[in-house]
Amino acid sequence: MDEAAGITERCVAISRAAFGRGDLDAAIADLHRLPAGLAVRGVLAADLLPALLRSVAPADRDRIRQMTALLEIAERHPPDTAEWPRVRAAARSVVLLRAGADGEVADERAMLTELGSLFDQVGGDDNPATAPLVGSVRSMLTYLQALESGDEAALRRFPDEARRIQDWLAGNPAMAHLADTFAGLVDVMGANHRNEDLRPSIDRLGQAVEHLPPDDPLRSAFEEMSVIAGPLSEMYGDSPDAPTPALTDEQLAAMSGLTLRPELGAEGRASYHGSIGSVVVHSGWGADLTRVEQGIEHLRKAVALAGSDSPKRPVHLLGLAVALYHRGDLTSSTGDVEEADGLLEQARTLAGGPAHPMWGAVNEMLSYTRRRRGAVPDPHKVALEGLQEHAWKVLLQSDLPAANLAARRAARDAVDVARQCLIFNDPADAIRALDAGRGLALHAATEVRNIPRRLDDAGRPDLARRWREAAATGSAESLPTDLRHEVLTALAAPGGGGALLDAPGLDEIRTALAALDADALVYLVPGDGPLTGFAVIAPQRGPTGYIPLPNLHVRDDLDVERYLRALARRDAAIADPGRDLTAFDDPTDFATSLDSMCDWAWRAAIGPLVERYLPTLARPDAGRPPRVVLVPMGELARFPWQAARRSDGTYAVQLVAFSQAASARMLCLSAALTPVPPAPVGLVVGDPDTGRVAPDLAAARAEAYAIHRSFYPGGKYVGRRVDGSTSRSGPGSVDEVREWLTSTNPGSGAMLHLACHGVINTDPESATSYLLLDGGGRLTAEELVELTARSPDRDIGLIVLAACRTGLAINGYDEAYSLGTAFLAGGVRSVLSTQWAIPDRATSVLMYMFHHHVMAEGLPAWEALRRAQIWMLDPERSLPDRMPARLRQQLHHEELARVVAWAGFVHWGW
Repeated sequence: MDEAAGITERCVAISRAAFGRGDLDAAIADLHRLPAGLAVRGVLAADLLPALLRSVAPADRDRIRQMTALLEIAERHPPDTAEWPRVRAAARSVVLLRAGADGEVADERAMLTELGSLFDQVGGDDNPATAPLVGSVRSMLTYLQALESGDEAALRRFPDEARRIQDWLAGNPAMAHLADTFAGLVDVMGANHRNEDLRPSIDRLGQAVEHLPPDDPLRSAFEEMSVIAGPLSEMYGDSPDAPTPALTDEQLAAMSGLTLRPELGAEGRASYHGSIGSVVVHSGWGADLTRVEQGIEHLRKAVALAGSDSPKRPVHLLGLAVALYHRGDLTSSTGDVEEADGLLEQARTLAGGPAHPMWGAVNEMLSYTRRRRGAVPDPHKVALEGLQEHAWKVLLQSDLPAANLAARRAARDAVDVARQCLIFNDPADAIRALDAGRGLALHAATEVRNIPRRLDDAGRPDLARRWREAAATGSAESLPTDLRHEVLTALAAPGGGGALLDAPGLDEIRTALAALDADALVYLVPGDGPLTGFAVIAPQRGPTGYIPLPNLHVRDDLDVERYLRALARRDAAIADPGRDLTAFDDPTDFATSLDSMCDWAWRAAIGPLVERYLPTLARPDAGRPPRVVLVPMGELARFPWQAARRSDGTYAVQLVAFSQAASARMLCLSAALTPVPPAPVGLVVGDPDTGRVAPDLAAARAEAYAIHRSFYPGGKYVGRRVDGSTSRSGPGSVDEVREWLTSTNPGSGAMLHLACHGVINTDPESATSYLLLDGGGRLTAEELVELTARSPDRDIGLIVLAACRTGLAINGYDEAYSLGTAFLAGGVRSVLSTQWAIPDRATSVLMYMFHHHVMAEGLPAWEALRRAQIWMLDPERSLPDRMPARLRQQLHHEELARVVAWAGFVHWGW
């Protein structure tokens, strides 16, 4: 047979195999034997790809290598058919998925951009033949990238997307056997992201794999994964105090064998060596020097294989540095620590800044090596820079639940760094560290509207324009993550506005304190196990301070535990719409536990602050009591510190004026605003009819109506009047409050008093807090920030939230995102919020006296609240002449002085 006839015969055989009438592997071999310059090779390769796609599994590396080769041939001489773009898109997607799984992709963002383009080429969701495959690949890779970048919104959306993919697999006869395996793989990845024990998830995945055909490539892929995942789950699955299981020689040999597979490229081989090295080093974390050195050998190979331009190189450098530092601990080797320090410096340079997912870990580890070496005077400062990563991740998020998830570890890391700062006698940087992990979701909510201005100031009007255009299309959730990433990168660059990520310094805090007429900002940090609690203090004048507080442990004191249990029971009861509010006045439960807690609060924190530190302050105004702004960390946010009681029965509120701040950032934000003077106009909302969603608040009506008539007669009253009828001005609806918050009419006034229900939901998946208004309408904390942001020229001087728990954070006390702080984030000057549900009658009197001090005596809100609380404590209290008879009738003098009656209100802002 001559050569031409042989070529023709091969072409016919290839074409027959492409349509299912021949051996596919033989046809692919025949294709490669055809002359390289033959144009028909491209057409034949394109014809073979659909058959290959029908037979391929993502774990089948041999088939994917064949597919890669066919793609290269077809793209040199592409067929001019309508189907080719779709076939190419499907094949390219599978190739990308395998490359991503093997760690062979250098630029994940570029890969996802390409996948988006491929998805469009196959017709998006309109092409049922190939779109599910490409869409599934893109979803998986998007998830993997979200894991690396910390895009919590994408991670939260993925379970729904995964269910859609699983349903598609289950409904496709050719792919149905993969549905359970896919679900198991998603389960493993989710457990790993949540830092849960991997063993149950790996076991479930193994059970799903057992149902696959014996020759399915996913079986061998699972076996490969188990070689590393098995020992890894054994080491990290138990409690931190449990002994680390020893790694056997057989396990080490099996893991090492994975790196020898010939199909792996340099990136994939480096990834395996890095993972194996970390597992082996951890297995020798006690005193097994041999294992540690074996792990170091793998980690050195990972670094050597990851070239200078590899995005994974910082990860491998960090892994090797940690291992060397540990070996230095075991052998007292200064050389290991010095080498680790140099590797970390390289990793830090390559990471470049807080956008890198390893930025915080690299800087934290570098602070340890610098401390051990003693070669740098302030080793804690590099750890402080590492905390920028938390702000970056939170600002990257597109919604509040995602921001809260991104911030969940920020406070813990910030406290750790603050303790480092105090070791080096640097309380000023300790404050910056604490603030770097505090109120980040709130900070992000306030900064979104400032992004265009920051970009203009940074010389990036192009990005500012794109941001404004994207924001104009909808809410913050509509802003693309890639655009957020690009914008944050520009602003975090030198000269780009780094203050977006940095906590304020001491000079900024002092300027804010002077503007607010406050003497000091005080962070209260609880103890943790053997570590003592402490207070760090930024005064308006004089040096920063630090007070160790050994009694400031919330879990080691019976009075504190009793108070927190009672408060939890009370909160649970409040969540019940059928609750009986009178049950909360049980003197043997919450009120009694609160009373005992007051003595602890003085002993644990306020006593040392008042008796040891405040007398040293250089105060500019001795004519008023000392004024302190507290930032209580963790569960300390649940305590009424103004009710701390000295042994002689004197309460802290009688000695000091207390306000609170969500963070130093928020303090500076409030202080930068111009004060708004009080006026006898505003909006008062009194007990709107919630339609049986929540019980009536009869005393709240009397309170709100009396406040309106006595102090704001030129304002508007909505809700229900004292007799239960609806006000002619309105029922107290969500729309009425929205309209007032955004009104530019000067006659609307600048004071809002809300005597209604407040609700808090702390479920991480749907965490929110809201005001319950007419008809059960909800006005959430998130919407409040957006409403006030829409009206930047709306100046509101005072908002009083006389509703349940309006000062409690919705997702972790360190996050400080509540109804009260949401108003502050929107630019409201002063806010009063509550820490619990205060008995109705006492609330009514306290609120009346507060407004009396504001309007009749012209006191600032912080002093007015303090005076009202002292008035409640005074057995000789006198009643204002203007107090209505109905309120006078509600007075029960033996109740007003109880802590539960007056201490639940907290002042924020001016």
